[in-house]
Amino acid sequence: MPMSAKTNACRPWDDEQVERLKELIASGASAVRAAAALKRARSSVQVKARKLGMPFMASRDVKRLRDAKIAAAESTPLRAHAEFAEH
Repeated sequence: MPMSAKTNACRPWDDEQVERLKELIASGASAVRAAAALKRARSSVQVKARKLGMPFMASRDVKRLRDAKIAAAESTPLRAHAEFAEH
């Protein structure tokens, strides 16, 4: 099976895919994750994102943001445990 039959390689972007790409970028997804979600090459989603004026964050920035979210979640006490202990 040719590669283009498996993926969207060399195929135009439709409006739905463009909107999904914008959502993925806005949510902080990496280019690799967006490529997997859209079944396109990483380079393809990176180029499209730049053309839209919405380039992906650098991978080191994505990792830094993810680590900050994890640290914040770990430092927040779990209310569910406290409420469960009261009953």
